[in-house]
Amino acid sequence: MKTVPKLNLNIPDHTILDKIGEGGMSAVYLGRQISLQRKVAIKVLKKLVMEDKSLAERFVDEAQTVASLDHPHIISIYEAKKLPSGLAYFTMPYLTHGDFGEIICTNSDHLIELLCQICDGLAHAHKHGIIHRDLKPENILFDQFGRIKIADFGIAISVNSERKTKESQLLGSAHYMSPEQIQSRGIGRHSDIYSLGCIIYEKLTGDHVFQAGNDFSILMSHINKPIPELPEVLQEWQPIINQCLAKDPAGRFDNAEALKDALLAIKYSKQPVSVVPVEEPKATSKYKMAYVASGLAALVLMVLATIFITKMSSEKAAAEAQKVLTEQLLADQQATALQIKQDQEAAAAALALIATAAEQTDATEAEMIDLSGNLGNETINHMSVEVKLEEAQQLLKQFRLTKPKGDNAADKFQAILLEQPENQAAQQGLNQVGQYYFNLIERKLTDQELDDALTHVKSVTEYMDEYNIDRSLFDSPISNLISTTQDLVTTAVNSRRKNAAAQSYLQMAELLKPKYALLTDLHKAYNNIPQTGDLVNDKLQHQFTFFAAGNKTGLQDFMFGTNEVTVEQFARFAGEQFTDEKCHHFDKKVFFKKTWLKPPFDQNSQHPVVCINANMAQQYASWLSQQTGHNYRLPTAAEYQFIQQQLPSEVSCQNANLAGSEIAGEKKATAQKYSCDDGQIFTAPIKTYPAQQNVYNLMGNVSEWVTDCGNQATCAIGTSWRSGSDARNNTPLATDPSETHSHIGFRLVRTL
Repeated sequence: MKTVPKLNLNIPDHTILDKIGEGGMSAVYLGRQISLQRKVAIKVLKKLVMEDKSLAERFVDEAQTVASLDHPHIISIYEAKKLPSGLAYFTMPYLTHGDFGEIICTNSDHLIELLCQICDGLAHAHKHGIIHRDLKPENILFDQFGRIKIADFGIAISVNSERKTKESQLLGSAHYMSPEQIQSRGIGRHSDIYSLGCIIYEKLTGDHVFQAGNDFSILMSHINKPIPELPEVLQEWQPIINQCLAKDPAGRFDNAEALKDALLAIKYSKQPVSVVPVEEPKATSKYKMAYVASGLAALVLMVLATIFITKMSSEKAAAEAQKVLTEQLLADQQATALQIKQDQEAAAAALALIATAAEQTDATEAEMIDLSGNLGNETINHMSVEVKLEEAQQLLKQFRLTKPKGDNAADKFQAILLEQPENQAAQQGLNQVGQYYFNLIERKLTDQELDDALTHVKSVTEYMDEYNIDRSLFDSPISNLISTTQDLVTTAVNSRRKNAAAQSYLQMAELLKPKYALLTDLHKAYNNIPQTGDLVNDKLQHQFTFFAAGNKTGLQDFMFGTNEVTVEQFARFAGEQFTDEKCHHFDKKVFFKKTWLKPPFDQNSQHPVVCINANMAQQYASWLSQQTGHNYRLPTAAEYQFIQQQLPSEVSCQNANLAGSEIAGEKKATAQKYSCDDGQIFTAPIKTYPAQQNVYNLMGNVSEWVTDCGNQATCAIGTSWRSGSDARNNTPLATDPSETHSHIGFRLVRTL
């Protein structure tokens, strides 16, 4: 397997081979431990997460937790360390033999054998005070011998240690989460028993215990819905399912050993040991009967009132009243239709009552009033709330979530809560508005409609603030969005390329989780991504301009010296060195004692240094790298030419120090002088002429030493103060790099 490039991970005694998984706070890599020549899984905490103290502590706790559980059915930890660089990681066996969700059990004995191994592992963890909290098929692995290995104690808690997550923080997997975990109540070994019960049901039937279109509905089902019945052929398993999935933790198996005994009882064709079926409410519970009866009672009242109105002396008034009551009757019938269908006996009884009432057309007005009074205000009020709930649910299905004001699902549920603050159906409905929003957001993100997704995020945050909604209810979709945001921003930072997707996700994440340290760091890192033309003030008075080269050029991004290295800068390095060199001037005979320190013409400290060869320039780059800790070098010919392509094609001595009429007396300069006068016979101080793309003097002033010149390792390139209209700025000069010339200097590149 080939080594993964550019992972930038350095873990002692390990070689990184591949990236095999990633979550919101960590990534998992396949590695090879060099000393023992074995493959291992390496779980590494993401760098940006390290500053979030609670998350970092949970990561370290996972390693310490699992390492303390020495058991054949719990995955081992080889090594757990935090390096001086801040990198935290631990290594585990690399298991490639599938998980419990993938295994096909050939018979019940096979399934029971595997479940007993899980019970053994859980029992060991529970005896050591460790609760897994996220037991699911994907976290139950197999080794090469087909043995169970319980893994991923990422959100485990110890009864003997301080909790690392807030009580309101909902952690786990919706299909396997116990009611007390969902409600942030006390969690113990019985919560893991519940999760294992969900796994057993799923393995027996092929379906989850509760099915729904979203996580919120699934979580509510664990709290409110009765335990499902197994098919007839699996009835011997029903007592175990009932006791594992009891809503009250006290009704479940007391420990994993008791569950194992019950499983073995099935295997040996005995009645399960210590299995007490838990009574669960049926569809025809007293509550549901009362609900239907109250609705039917209101229906009866409507019919009786209609019969009474037909006796009114005014036919017109009777007709108007009949119309109003008929409309009300239809609305009430719609609101109670579903409940009537669920209990045919109650419906039949109601119809009989209506028929009897219809026959009593000679009832007196007093009798009518007495009958309505017997129904009671409580029944009528209950019916009114149920009608409002149904109306709110219809608005929810129409996605009229929080708009228009006063006629949306959230406002309707809120109005019910103002009347009945303890109404759970209204509170669940109000919370469900948020889930509908997140469903919309997920759909828009999948379709890459980021502007629409951002609009919905703004709406859902306004909804949570206005209606005082607990944001922890939506930890899962918010965490998923933050994880994607982290991936996009990290990719953008590493590639030094901003993009619309990363920016949109970052904006959405910050709305959903404001003032979150991880997002603050991501935002800062994203804003610090350099753009072409950005200036960086470096050490020792050097300044650089960033250039994003792009894939098509074959170049890496680089930072190009804003101007040439000056006499003052070079003097810090050279001192009295290199003063024996004799400098060429106009390519004629070498001037005696003319050096960089005393060139053939006057210069001050801010002029570009000249009369140095390529080797001197490279020595300066090495010296500066040692002084600052950055990496400096001469530009390559390709980089120099790339920058030249960013500049205007028209060159004249009006915007650059080139050979113009000012060198009339210097016939040795060039035969193709420009007609204008730039006021500089020889070199000009840096930044004398306007910059292009924040780069000065890339046209004129001095030619510059570069590397990778094709046939030569180094060469000079570009125009200078002695160049006329016949010179080409991108053409290397026929100059020996070991010589010094009065028209050649250099500038540096800082690598990234």
